[in-house]
Amino acid sequence: MTDPVEIIIDDLGAKGDGVAYHDGKSLYVPFALEGERVLVTPMGERGDLEEVIEPSVDRIEPICPLFGTCGGCTMQHMAKEPYDNWKRDIVREALSARGFDDVDIRPTITTEAGGRRRAVLTARLIGRRLLFGYHETRSNRIVDIEHCPLLAAPLNAILPKLAGYLPLFMTKKGEARITLLATRSGVDVCLEDVKNMTGGPDYLKAVEMAETLDIARLSANGDVLLERRSPLLKMGTAEVSPPPAAFVQADRKAELAMVELAIRAIGDAKKVIDLFCGSGTFALRLARKAKIWALEGDEAALKALERGWRFGQGLKDIQIERRDLFRRPVLAMEMKKFDAVLFDPPRAGAKAQAEEIAKSKVPVVVAVSCNPGTLARDLRLLVDGGYRLDHVTPVDQFLFSHHVECVAVLRR
Repeated sequence: MTDPVEIIIDDLGAKGDGVAYHDGKSLYVPFALEGERVLVTPMGERGDLEEVIEPSVDRIEPICPLFGTCGGCTMQHMAKEPYDNWKRDIVREALSARGFDDVDIRPTITTEAGGRRRAVLTARLIGRRLLFGYHETRSNRIVDIEHCPLLAAPLNAILPKLAGYLPLFMTKKGEARITLLATRSGVDVCLEDVKNMTGGPDYLKAVEMAETLDIARLSANGDVLLERRSPLLKMGTAEVSPPPAAFVQADRKAELAMVELAIRAIGDAKKVIDLFCGSGTFALRLARKAKIWALEGDEAALKALERGWRFGQGLKDIQIERRDLFRRPVLAMEMKKFDAVLFDPPRAGAKAQAEEIAKSKVPVVVAVSCNPGTLARDLRLLVDGGYRLDHVTPVDQFLFSHHVECVAVLRR
Protein backbone atom coordinates (compact mmCIF):
# COMPACT_ATOMS: atom_id res chain seq x y z
CA MET A 1 0.00 0.00 0.00
CA THR A 2 1.24 3.49 -0.88
CA ASP A 3 2.33 5.62 2.05
CA PRO A 4 0.56 8.96 2.64
CA VAL A 5 2.36 12.06 1.38
CA GLU A 6 2.12 15.70 2.41
CA ILE A 7 1.29 18.00 -0.51
CA ILE A 8 -0.09 21.46 -1.25
CA ILE A 9 -3.20 21.82 -3.41
CA ASP A 10 -2.37 24.12 -6.33
CA ASP A 11 -5.73 24.42 -8.05
CA LEU A 12 -9.38 23.37 -8.07
CA GLY A 13 -10.50 21.19 -10.96
CA ALA A 14 -13.70 21.43 -12.99
CA LYS A 15 -15.25 18.56 -10.99
CA GLY A 16 -14.34 20.08 -7.64
CA ASP A 17 -11.27 17.98 -6.88
CA GLY A 18 -8.20 19.69 -5.51
CA VAL A 19 -5.32 19.42 -7.97
CA ALA A 20 -1.74 18.91 -6.78
CA TYR A 21 1.45 17.92 -8.56
CA HIS A 22 3.24 14.85 -7.22
CA ASP A 23 6.05 12.85 -8.81
CA GLY A 24 5.78 14.95 -11.95
CA LYS A 25 2.08 14.42 -12.61
CA SER A 26 -1.31 15.75 -11.55
CA LEU A 27 -2.97 14.24 -8.51
CA TYR A 28 -6.72 14.82 -8.01
CA VAL A 29 -7.84 14.99 -4.40
CA PRO A 30 -11.59 15.09 -3.64
CA PHE A 31 -12.72 17.45 -0.85
CA ALA A 32 -9.44 19.43 -0.84
CA LEU A 33 -9.33 23.17 -1.57
CA GLU A 34 -6.79 25.35 -3.32
CA GLY A 35 -3.90 26.41 -1.09
CA GLU A 36 -4.43 23.70 1.53
CA ARG A 37 -1.61 21.59 2.92
CA VAL A 38 -2.99 18.06 3.10
CA LEU A 39 -1.99 14.48 3.84
CA VAL A 40 -2.97 12.27 0.92
CA THR A 41 -2.65 8.60 -0.03
CA PRO A 42 -1.93 8.48 -3.79
CA MET A 43 -4.11 5.99 -5.69
CA GLY A 44 -3.08 6.35 -9.33
CA GLU A 45 -4.30 9.72 -10.60
CA ARG A 46 -6.43 10.24 -7.50
CA GLY A 47 -5.52 10.80 -3.90
CA ASP A 48 -7.51 9.87 -0.80
CA LEU A 49 -7.62 12.79 1.62
CA GLU A 50 -6.37 11.60 5.01
CA GLU A 51 -5.99 14.92 6.83
CA VAL A 52 -6.20 18.66 6.21
CA ILE A 53 -3.06 19.98 7.89
CA GLU A 54 -3.46 23.65 6.96
CA PRO A 55 -7.05 24.45 5.92
CA SER A 56 -7.98 27.14 3.43
CA VAL A 57 -9.77 30.26 4.67
CA ASP A 58 -12.51 29.19 2.23
CA ARG A 59 -13.18 25.91 4.07
CA ILE A 60 -16.47 25.74 5.98
CA GLU A 61 -18.42 23.09 7.87
CA PRO A 62 -20.67 21.00 5.55
CA ILE A 63 -24.41 21.29 6.16
CA CYS A 64 -25.00 17.52 5.90
CA PRO A 65 -23.54 14.80 8.17
CA LEU A 66 -23.37 12.44 5.18
CA PHE A 67 -21.16 14.76 3.13
CA GLY A 68 -18.05 12.95 1.97
CA THR A 69 -19.84 9.60 1.93
CA CYS A 70 -22.97 10.39 -0.07
CA GLY A 71 -22.17 11.06 -3.71
CA GLY A 72 -24.95 13.59 -4.15
CA CYS A 73 -22.72 16.54 -3.18
CA THR A 74 -19.04 17.29 -3.65
CA MET A 75 -18.68 20.96 -2.62
CA GLN A 76 -20.39 21.59 0.72
CA HIS A 77 -17.00 22.36 2.31
CA MET A 78 -16.43 25.58 0.32
CA ALA A 79 -17.62 29.08 1.33
CA LYS A 80 -20.29 30.69 -0.82
CA GLU A 81 -18.37 33.48 -2.57
CA PRO A 82 -15.41 31.37 -3.76
CA TYR A 83 -17.83 28.56 -4.62
CA ASP A 84 -19.89 30.89 -6.83
CA ASN A 85 -16.71 32.15 -8.48
CA TRP A 86 -15.57 28.56 -9.08
CA LYS A 87 -18.82 27.79 -10.89
CA ARG A 88 -18.23 30.87 -13.03
CA ASP A 89 -14.67 29.71 -13.73
CA ILE A 90 -15.96 26.32 -14.95
CA VAL A 91 -17.92 28.19 -17.62
CA ARG A 92 -15.01 30.51 -18.39
CA GLU A 93 -12.60 27.59 -18.93
CA ALA A 94 -15.06 25.71 -21.16
CA LEU A 95 -15.50 28.81 -23.33
CA SER A 96 -11.77 29.51 -23.39
CA ALA A 97 -11.14 25.99 -24.73
CA ARG A 98 -13.19 27.00 -27.79
CA GLY A 99 -11.37 30.29 -28.28
CA PHE A 100 -13.68 32.58 -26.30
CA ASP A 101 -11.17 34.50 -24.20
CA ASP A 102 -12.97 37.84 -23.81
CA VAL A 103 -16.57 37.01 -22.95
CA ASP A 104 -18.93 38.83 -20.61
CA ILE A 105 -19.62 36.09 -18.06
CA ARG A 106 -22.11 37.42 -15.54
CA PRO A 107 -22.03 36.56 -11.80
CA THR A 108 -23.43 33.14 -10.93
CA ILE A 109 -27.14 33.09 -10.10
CA THR A 110 -27.43 31.02 -6.96
CA THR A 111 -30.01 28.68 -5.45
CA GLU A 112 -30.56 27.56 -1.88
CA ALA A 113 -30.63 24.31 0.07
CA GLY A 114 -34.20 23.06 0.39
CA GLY A 115 -35.16 24.14 -3.13
CA ARG A 116 -34.68 20.88 -5.05
CA ARG A 117 -38.15 19.78 -6.16
CA ARG A 118 -37.05 16.78 -8.25
CA ALA A 119 -34.92 13.87 -7.07
CA VAL A 120 -33.91 10.51 -8.53
CA LEU A 121 -32.98 7.91 -5.91
CA THR A 122 -32.10 4.22 -5.84
CA ALA A 123 -33.67 1.53 -3.64
CA ARG A 124 -31.74 -1.69 -3.06
CA LEU A 125 -32.96 -4.68 -1.08
CA ILE A 126 -30.19 -6.69 0.60
CA GLY A 127 -31.80 -9.62 2.37
CA ARG A 128 -34.55 -7.93 4.37
CA ARG A 129 -32.78 -4.61 4.64
CA LEU A 130 -33.72 -1.78 2.29
CA LEU A 131 -31.20 0.89 1.37
CA PHE A 132 -32.88 3.97 -0.11
CA GLY A 133 -30.92 7.01 -1.18
CA TYR A 134 -28.00 8.10 -3.37
CA HIS A 135 -24.87 6.27 -4.43
CA GLU A 136 -21.74 6.65 -2.36
CA THR A 137 -18.91 8.75 -3.73
CA ARG A 138 -17.11 6.74 -6.47
CA SER A 139 -18.97 3.57 -5.48
CA ASN A 140 -21.94 1.41 -6.40
CA ARG A 141 -22.99 1.22 -2.75
CA ILE A 142 -26.13 3.04 -1.63
CA VAL A 143 -26.17 5.61 1.16
CA ASP A 144 -29.38 5.18 3.14
CA ILE A 145 -30.98 8.59 3.77
CA GLU A 146 -34.08 9.74 5.59
CA HIS A 147 -33.50 13.45 5.01
CA CYS A 148 -31.53 15.48 2.47
CA PRO A 149 -30.95 19.20 3.15
CA LEU A 150 -31.07 19.96 -0.57
CA LEU A 151 -34.57 18.59 -1.10
CA ALA A 152 -37.83 20.51 -0.84
CA ALA A 153 -39.83 19.84 2.33
CA PRO A 154 -42.53 17.65 0.66
CA LEU A 155 -39.85 15.27 -0.64
CA ASN A 156 -38.12 14.99 2.72
CA ALA A 157 -41.47 14.35 4.37
CA ILE A 158 -42.24 11.37 2.15
CA LEU A 159 -38.79 9.69 2.08
CA PRO A 160 -38.96 7.60 5.29
CA LYS A 161 -42.62 6.69 4.72
CA LEU A 162 -41.95 5.59 1.16
CA ALA A 163 -39.05 3.43 2.33
CA GLY A 164 -41.49 1.43 4.47
CA TYR A 165 -43.48 0.37 1.40
CA LEU A 166 -40.79 -0.12 -1.23
CA PRO A 167 -39.77 -3.70 -0.22
CA LEU A 168 -43.28 -4.83 -1.19
CA PHE A 169 -42.66 -3.88 -4.81
CA MET A 170 -39.06 -4.95 -5.37
CA THR A 171 -38.22 -7.63 -7.95
CA LYS A 172 -35.71 -10.46 -7.51
CA LYS A 173 -33.13 -8.11 -8.99
CA GLY A 174 -33.50 -6.19 -5.75
CA GLU A 175 -32.91 -2.70 -7.15
CA ALA A 176 -35.31 0.01 -8.26
CA ARG A 177 -35.17 3.62 -9.40
CA ILE A 178 -37.49 6.18 -7.82
CA THR A 179 -38.19 9.64 -9.23
CA LEU A 180 -39.90 12.14 -6.95
CA LEU A 181 -41.33 15.49 -8.01
CA ALA A 182 -42.86 18.03 -5.64
CA THR A 183 -45.76 19.75 -7.41
CA ARG A 184 -48.47 22.25 -6.46
CA SER A 185 -50.89 19.38 -5.88
CA GLY A 186 -48.62 16.94 -4.08
CA VAL A 187 -45.72 14.59 -4.71
CA ASP A 188 -45.54 12.72 -8.00
CA VAL A 189 -43.92 9.29 -7.47
CA CYS A 190 -42.55 7.19 -10.32
CA LEU A 191 -41.16 3.70 -9.62
CA GLU A 192 -39.03 1.93 -12.23
CA ASP A 193 -37.63 -1.62 -12.31
CA VAL A 194 -40.30 -2.81 -9.87
CA LYS A 195 -42.94 -5.56 -10.06
CA ASN A 196 -45.78 -5.36 -12.54
CA MET A 197 -48.44 -3.68 -10.42
CA THR A 198 -51.18 -3.05 -12.96
CA GLY A 199 -53.48 -5.56 -11.28
CA GLY A 200 -53.93 -8.04 -8.45
CA PRO A 201 -52.67 -7.80 -4.85
CA ASP A 202 -49.64 -5.68 -5.77
CA TYR A 203 -51.90 -3.06 -7.34
CA LEU A 204 -54.00 -2.94 -4.17
CA LYS A 205 -50.84 -2.45 -2.09
CA ALA A 206 -49.79 0.36 -4.41
CA VAL A 207 -53.17 2.05 -4.04
CA GLU A 208 -52.91 1.71 -0.27
CA MET A 209 -49.49 3.35 -0.33
CA ALA A 210 -50.71 6.23 -2.50
CA GLU A 211 -53.69 6.84 -0.22
CA THR A 212 -51.72 6.55 3.02
CA LEU A 213 -48.86 8.80 1.85
CA ASP A 214 -51.20 11.22 0.03
CA ILE A 215 -49.33 10.78 -3.25
CA ALA A 216 -50.75 12.90 -6.07
CA ARG A 217 -49.85 10.43 -8.83
CA LEU A 218 -48.22 7.01 -8.66
CA SER A 219 -46.59 5.38 -11.67
CA ALA A 220 -44.70 2.12 -12.07
CA ASN A 221 -42.59 1.01 -15.03
CA GLY A 222 -44.10 3.76 -17.18
CA ASP A 223 -47.75 2.99 -16.31
CA VAL A 224 -49.85 5.41 -14.27
CA LEU A 225 -51.37 3.26 -11.52
CA LEU A 226 -53.32 5.94 -9.74
CA GLU A 227 -53.81 9.67 -10.25
CA ARG A 228 -55.56 11.03 -7.19
CA ARG A 229 -54.75 14.60 -8.23
CA SER A 230 -53.09 15.82 -11.39
CA PRO A 231 -49.50 16.80 -10.46
CA LEU A 232 -49.31 20.44 -11.55
CA LEU A 233 -46.41 22.81 -12.12
CA LYS A 234 -47.01 26.52 -12.64
CA MET A 235 -45.48 27.84 -15.87
CA GLY A 236 -46.48 31.47 -16.25
CA THR A 237 -50.27 31.63 -16.44
CA ALA A 238 -50.47 27.94 -17.37
CA GLU A 239 -50.43 24.81 -15.24
CA VAL A 240 -48.68 21.75 -16.65
CA SER A 241 -48.91 18.12 -15.61
CA PRO A 242 -45.61 16.62 -16.84
CA PRO A 243 -45.37 12.94 -17.84
CA PRO A 244 -44.11 10.50 -15.18
CA ALA A 245 -40.33 10.83 -14.61
CA ALA A 246 -40.18 13.54 -17.28
CA PHE A 247 -37.40 16.08 -17.50
CA VAL A 248 -38.27 19.03 -15.28
CA GLN A 249 -35.94 21.80 -14.11
CA ALA A 250 -34.85 20.49 -10.71
CA ASP A 251 -35.04 23.80 -8.85
CA ARG A 252 -37.88 26.28 -9.37
CA LYS A 253 -35.76 29.30 -8.43
CA ALA A 254 -33.21 28.32 -11.08
CA GLU A 255 -35.98 27.76 -13.61
CA LEU A 256 -37.47 31.20 -13.00
CA ALA A 257 -34.03 32.81 -13.29
CA MET A 258 -33.37 31.15 -16.64
CA VAL A 259 -36.82 32.08 -17.92
CA GLU A 260 -36.30 35.71 -16.90
CA LEU A 261 -32.93 35.81 -18.68
CA ALA A 262 -34.56 34.44 -21.84
CA ILE A 263 -37.51 36.85 -21.70
CA ARG A 264 -35.18 39.82 -21.22
CA ALA A 265 -32.98 38.77 -24.15
CA ILE A 266 -35.86 38.08 -26.53
CA GLY A 267 -37.53 41.38 -25.66
CA ASP A 268 -40.34 42.40 -28.02
CA ALA A 269 -39.89 39.56 -30.51
CA LYS A 270 -43.23 38.65 -32.09
CA LYS A 271 -42.38 35.18 -33.41
CA VAL A 272 -40.09 32.80 -31.49
CA ILE A 273 -38.88 29.24 -32.09
CA ASP A 274 -38.46 27.12 -28.93
CA LEU A 275 -36.27 24.09 -29.72
CA PHE A 276 -36.15 21.09 -27.37
CA CYS A 277 -39.15 22.71 -25.68
CA GLY A 278 -40.05 19.85 -23.32
CA SER A 279 -43.32 20.46 -21.49
CA GLY A 280 -43.18 24.22 -22.04
CA THR A 281 -40.76 25.70 -19.51
CA PHE A 282 -39.95 28.59 -21.86
CA ALA A 283 -42.72 28.41 -24.48
CA LEU A 284 -45.58 28.92 -22.05
CA ARG A 285 -43.92 32.02 -20.55
CA LEU A 286 -42.82 33.51 -23.87
CA ALA A 287 -46.34 33.03 -25.28
CA ARG A 288 -47.56 35.95 -23.17
CA LYS A 289 -46.08 38.28 -25.81
CA ALA A 290 -45.02 36.19 -28.80
CA LYS A 291 -46.31 33.48 -31.10
CA ILE A 292 -44.29 30.33 -30.53
CA TRP A 293 -43.22 27.42 -32.69
CA ALA A 294 -42.38 24.72 -30.12
CA LEU A 295 -40.50 21.59 -31.20
CA GLU A 296 -39.61 18.51 -29.17
CA GLY A 297 -39.00 14.81 -29.79
CA ASP A 298 -40.95 13.49 -26.79
CA GLU A 299 -44.65 13.10 -27.57
CA ALA A 300 -45.79 12.90 -23.94
CA ALA A 301 -44.01 16.16 -23.11
CA LEU A 302 -45.69 17.88 -26.06
CA LYS A 303 -49.12 16.66 -24.95
CA ALA A 304 -48.49 18.14 -21.52
CA LEU A 305 -47.46 21.44 -23.11
CA GLU A 306 -50.56 21.50 -25.31
CA ARG A 307 -52.90 20.87 -22.36
CA GLY A 308 -51.19 23.62 -20.39
CA TRP A 309 -51.49 26.05 -23.29
CA ARG A 310 -55.18 25.32 -23.91
CA PHE A 311 -56.11 26.15 -20.33
CA GLY A 312 -53.59 28.97 -19.84
CA GLN A 313 -54.74 32.57 -19.61
CA GLY A 314 -53.80 35.30 -22.09
CA LEU A 315 -51.46 33.21 -24.22
CA LYS A 316 -50.77 33.73 -27.90
CA ASP A 317 -50.69 30.84 -30.35
CA ILE A 318 -48.23 27.99 -29.83
CA GLN A 319 -47.65 25.77 -32.86
CA ILE A 320 -46.52 22.40 -31.54
CA GLU A 321 -44.49 19.93 -33.58
CA ARG A 322 -42.94 16.60 -32.70
CA ARG A 323 -39.53 16.37 -34.34
CA ASP A 324 -36.24 14.63 -33.65
CA LEU A 325 -34.03 17.71 -33.75
CA PHE A 326 -30.85 15.65 -33.74
CA ARG A 327 -31.79 13.84 -36.93
CA ARG A 328 -33.92 16.56 -38.50
CA PRO A 329 -33.01 20.00 -37.18
CA VAL A 330 -35.04 23.07 -38.11
CA LEU A 331 -33.43 24.40 -41.28
CA ALA A 332 -32.22 27.97 -41.76
CA MET A 333 -34.84 28.53 -44.46
CA GLU A 334 -37.59 27.53 -41.99
CA MET A 335 -36.46 30.29 -39.62
CA LYS A 336 -36.86 33.17 -42.10
CA LYS A 337 -39.90 34.80 -40.53
CA PHE A 338 -38.83 34.44 -36.89
CA ASP A 339 -37.39 37.12 -34.61
CA ALA A 340 -35.72 34.87 -32.04
CA VAL A 341 -34.65 31.27 -31.45
CA LEU A 342 -34.21 29.55 -28.08
CA PHE A 343 -32.71 26.09 -27.68
CA ASP A 344 -32.33 24.00 -24.51
CA PRO A 345 -30.94 20.59 -25.53
CA PRO A 346 -29.82 17.61 -23.41
CA ARG A 347 -26.20 17.39 -22.22
CA ALA A 348 -25.01 16.28 -25.67
CA GLY A 349 -25.82 19.74 -26.98
CA ALA A 350 -27.31 20.65 -30.35
CA LYS A 351 -24.51 20.56 -32.93
CA ALA A 352 -26.67 19.86 -35.99
CA GLN A 353 -29.24 22.44 -34.91
CA ALA A 354 -26.59 25.06 -34.14
CA GLU A 355 -25.16 24.60 -37.63
CA GLU A 356 -28.56 25.48 -39.11
CA ILE A 357 -29.12 28.46 -36.81
CA ALA A 358 -25.66 29.73 -37.82
CA LYS A 359 -26.85 29.85 -41.45
CA SER A 360 -29.98 31.81 -40.53
CA LYS A 361 -30.59 35.54 -40.15
CA VAL A 362 -32.60 35.32 -36.91
CA PRO A 363 -31.62 38.44 -34.89
CA VAL A 364 -31.55 36.90 -31.40
CA VAL A 365 -30.49 33.45 -30.21
CA VAL A 366 -30.77 32.24 -26.61
CA ALA A 367 -28.82 29.07 -25.81
CA VAL A 368 -29.63 27.25 -22.56
CA SER A 369 -27.40 24.37 -21.51
CA CYS A 370 -26.54 22.09 -18.60
CA ASN A 371 -23.13 21.29 -20.13
CA PRO A 372 -20.64 24.17 -20.57
CA GLY A 373 -18.47 22.01 -22.82
CA THR A 374 -21.10 21.26 -25.46
CA LEU A 375 -22.50 24.77 -25.09
CA ALA A 376 -19.08 26.22 -25.96
CA ARG A 377 -18.91 23.97 -29.02
CA ASP A 378 -22.35 25.11 -30.21
CA LEU A 379 -21.57 28.78 -29.50
CA ARG A 380 -18.41 28.49 -31.61
CA LEU A 381 -20.53 27.29 -34.55
CA LEU A 382 -22.88 30.24 -34.13
CA VAL A 383 -20.13 32.84 -33.79
CA ASP A 384 -18.26 31.41 -36.79
CA GLY A 385 -21.56 31.80 -38.66
CA GLY A 386 -21.71 35.52 -37.93
CA TYR A 387 -23.35 35.85 -34.51
CA ARG A 388 -21.89 37.95 -31.70
CA LEU A 389 -21.80 36.36 -28.25
CA ASP A 390 -23.30 39.05 -26.03
CA HIS A 391 -23.03 37.42 -22.60
CA VAL A 392 -23.28 34.16 -20.67
CA THR A 393 -24.89 33.72 -17.24
CA PRO A 394 -24.11 30.68 -15.04
CA VAL A 395 -27.04 29.36 -12.98
CA ASP A 396 -26.25 27.08 -10.05
CA GLN A 397 -29.24 24.76 -10.32
CA PHE A 398 -27.42 21.74 -8.86
CA LEU A 399 -26.15 23.11 -5.59
CA PHE A 400 -22.88 21.72 -4.15
CA SER A 401 -22.07 19.77 -7.32
CA HIS A 402 -19.79 20.51 -10.29
CA HIS A 403 -22.79 20.82 -12.62
CA VAL A 404 -23.76 24.29 -13.82
CA GLU A 405 -26.48 25.59 -16.12
CA CYS A 406 -25.80 28.44 -18.53
CA VAL A 407 -27.88 30.93 -20.48
CA ALA A 408 -26.04 32.49 -23.42
CA VAL A 409 -27.35 35.36 -25.56
CA LEU A 410 -26.21 35.93 -29.14
CA ARG A 411 -27.20 38.62 -31.64
CA ARG A 412 -26.77 39.54 -35.29
